[in-house]
Amino acid sequence: VALTYEKLLDSCVKTPTIHADNTSVFAQYTIEVENREQFCLSMSEKEIPTAVHYPSLLPSQPALEHLAESDKEFPVAEHACQRVVSLPMHPYLTFDEQVKIVEAVKESLI
Repeated sequence: VALTYEKLLDSCVKTPTIHADNTSVFAQYTIEVENREQFCLSMSEKEIPTAVHYPSLLPSQPALEHLAESDKEFPVAEHACQRVVSLPMHPYLTFDEQVKIVEAVKESLI
């Protein structure tokens, strides 16, 4: 399913990168878009669910709040935190469903 997404999305958005010596079970398929709020609204209007699994930086979570108290900055994490969104992902997602989702993604980027 992830490989099909990657092919259908055809570099129109930033997709997950899996290094050659690794594998993934893809519990989520998370992409990066410029205007996430507008993108999610547009997808919702097309009846395609999206999810934001990581809405805030890890240092803002209680277990890692000590990192937020330091002078450290997290520019890559901040960038991703504002742009990542997950598409529907499960092993029974059909090719036709993926085509519909990807068409909605492409329309929602405009």
